[in-house]
Amino acid sequence: MKAIFEHIYERGKSGKKYVRRRIPAALRAAYPPKKKHITRSLGTSDIREAKVRVHAELAKIDIEFAQARERLELSRASLAAKRISTLSDDQLQSTAKFWARQVLLSDDKQREDGLDDEEFDELGEKLTSQRQEFGRMLAQGNTAPFFPALQGFLHLCGLDFDPDQAEAKRASYAFLRTIVETLDLQLARQRGEPVQTDVVAPTVPHPLQVIAPERAPTSPDKPDWDAIFEVWRTYVDNRPKSTAIAAQTPWRDLRRFLTSKGRNLSPAEVTPRDMTDFAESMQARGLAVDTINERISKIKAIYRIAVGKHKLESNPAENTLGFKENSVKKRRKKRLPFDASDLNLIFGSDIFMQHHRSRGQSGEASYWIPLLMFYTGARPEEVAGLALSDLQRDDALGWYLVVIDRPSDEDSDLFDERVPASHRRTLKNAQSERRLPVASQLIELGLLRYVEWLRTKRETMFFPTLKKDWHEKLSGSFSKFFGRYVRALGIEDSRKVLYSFRHTMKDMLETAGIPSKYLQRVMGHTTGDGPITDGYGSDLPFKLIAEHFDNIKFPTIPALPWQPGGSSVMLKKMGTVQKHREG
Repeated sequence: MKAIFEHIYERGKSGKKYVRRRIPAALRAAYPPKKKHITRSLGTSDIREAKVRVHAELAKIDIEFAQARERLELSRASLAAKRISTLSDDQLQSTAKFWARQVLLSDDKQREDGLDDEEFDELGEKLTSQRQEFGRMLAQGNTAPFFPALQGFLHLCGLDFDPDQAEAKRASYAFLRTIVETLDLQLARQRGEPVQTDVVAPTVPHPLQVIAPERAPTSPDKPDWDAIFEVWRTYVDNRPKSTAIAAQTPWRDLRRFLTSKGRNLSPAEVTPRDMTDFAESMQARGLAVDTINERISKIKAIYRIAVGKHKLESNPAENTLGFKENSVKKRRKKRLPFDASDLNLIFGSDIFMQHHRSRGQSGEASYWIPLLMFYTGARPEEVAGLALSDLQRDDALGWYLVVIDRPSDEDSDLFDERVPASHRRTLKNAQSERRLPVASQLIELGLLRYVEWLRTKRETMFFPTLKKDWHEKLSGSFSKFFGRYVRALGIEDSRKVLYSFRHTMKDMLETAGIPSKYLQRVMGHTTGDGPITDGYGSDLPFKLIAEHFDNIKFPTIPALPWQPGGSSVMLKKMGTVQKHREG
């Protein structure tokens, strides 16, 4: 790894940039032995972009150091570690759960920061190898090699564990079992399964507080951060996980910020000045104005519920000001539609001409999601969650797609066929429920053949291989793949993403002269027209929508009719291939 700028390093043939920071000597005990640096990918090979991103990464590392310092202070609560020779079953179980939570939180952060393909593959190989090796040792009862790790972990927690041989074996076995169970959870994440740390490894007390509470620092008798967040989360019955995760991010970020400033406060002790400082810190880290304002709004809402439930006396975020962006800059940030050149690049690429597919979970979604979005204007999540029964035919109007909510098992009696829990999804709003005409071009490209192909496999969903990401989005993984895919094709404007197909459809609807209320209905927006919105499901409104839809002049695209996918897309080579074709 070669240093090319302060804290910025480069490695690999692609010149990928990394941030590298030395761990302060005083914090080394909080990290694995011999680990002296923190190294993270900046996700770019462009030095100018790396210089922009490095500040945000350095701020994250500062927060990580602050958290490590807090952990070490707790572990050094006494002048000398308390010597113990045995652990009760409850103490051992609580210690193991505490360790598992720390590992999963660290894994969360690593994935939240982002992994490129190389890092993702390396992590997968490491986890798989450890699971095989440690699983075998667990099955054989070969737990002695893990006692030093358990002993070292307890020492960091302020406990000197000095058991006899039998006790050491019992404790090591329990510790190894937790290690293997935790590896299984990390591997599930590696497969794209949404594993929520707070669900599988809820907050537990620090081992020092469980085993030697007299040595642990006392905390004020005030609700902690997790307790206040739980008050907000449970205020709405069955609050969607994606909503909870979105609110939890800024809530935890505020806590990390305060800790990094040496202010280990409870939510009740946060002041309006702290909130202003937090808002300014987000701006200094380079977060977008919309992101900052949204995070402040979420924190404000959490405090408002806590005050309303009489858990806190005041809301320090109530009058916190966000930021405003000038109109020119705001306009430049908006997503752009794909133009004719973009559409030819996308639909003339290997996925649509050679029937290559994503190497990940997307499978046939690689081919059909972009086409369905282009010809319907639907949102990514609306398309990703389609069931085969959603494709229906009207004798007079032809084929159409039904877009409906499928939030939980409680609604299963509304479905024509069993939709697995893994593919339930909630639409953006009530107006999103609608019927969408199927363009004749989709039929010509083989949509009906594809549906029959799925039925022969006894599938009930359009895209059975999709898995929800940590935001509980079925389309999340594919959206990221598509973003990388179009960049590899040479579409470099970051404002052109999967969602751009909706903007393309909106432009085509306007070009066709379709009245606004029908345009809004096709796009799944509120119309302001009572009869159209309230009449969803009646024949008359959909007949009018279908008639207007027929006026759209879709540009000709080079995509070939669907065939089951063959080989995988090679993203790194696509740019060269595409340029060669154009030349």
